[in-house]
Amino acid sequence: MSDHKLPDFNYKAEMGFTHYELLKGLPSAVKPYEIKRVSPLVYEMRFEDRLVNLVILPETIRKIASIELPVTSISLDFFEFEAAQYDTFMDRFKRYLHRGGG
Repeated sequence: MSDHKLPDFNYKAEMGFTHYELLKGLPSAVKPYEIKRVSPLVYEMRFEDRLVNLVILPETIRKIASIELPVTSISLDFFEFEAAQYDTFMDRFKRYLHRGGG
């Protein structure tokens, strides 16, 4: 991890994905960051001296009338990031993983 240092940036979202769908799309969404599974719902992504910690919360279901949609809440903590690097990461992340939710 990052020696208990506070993150430079944090991003939280509800994604319209199952865990499987999220993890399947993650490598493309965070390229060139290398992904390491720390525990079943925690991942580290590293590139150069930067670190992103991803925490995935348990899946839930959003019901709209008779439709049930998967929802996965996530939290990303960014360490050793400048604003432009954060913006670049998030632009790619959102472009590859944007689908329902916030």
